[in-house]
Amino acid sequence: MTKASRKIAGTPVDPTLPKTPVKIGNKVYDLCFDLGALAEAESAFRQQGIDVNLLEALPGYTLSHVRTLFPCALRTFHPEISFADAQKMITMPVLYVVAAAIGDAWKASLPEPDADPAQAVAEKPE
Repeated sequence: MTKASRKIAGTPVDPTLPKTPVKIGNKVYDLCFDLGALAEAESAFRQQGIDVNLLEALPGYTLSHVRTLFPCALRTFHPEISFADAQKMITMPVLYVVAAAIGDAWKASLPEPDADPAQAVAEKPE
């Protein structure tokens, strides 16, 4: 795995961050759904005057939410792509591909569940 370099600060991207690939046209892009990376993207886009609210966008799949989440999830590994350019990448032919990749990235970012939650509750001391 090669380390991507952030054009913004010149710092390397953490190689342990989760990557979810999405193919648009002939190119594969990596999405990152790490909480810190999304918060950083949200903050950076807000500083550019773009009204981004990921808490509003995360709970559901609407076209508006996909158009908000995709640029933010794309930013960690592709900081050279602006918010507007990322939104332009979402066309009707790839809309569901992008939405599915966002769903996959979301699932990949979730912590592993306990093996048996019922047993974990039963083992608690009284």
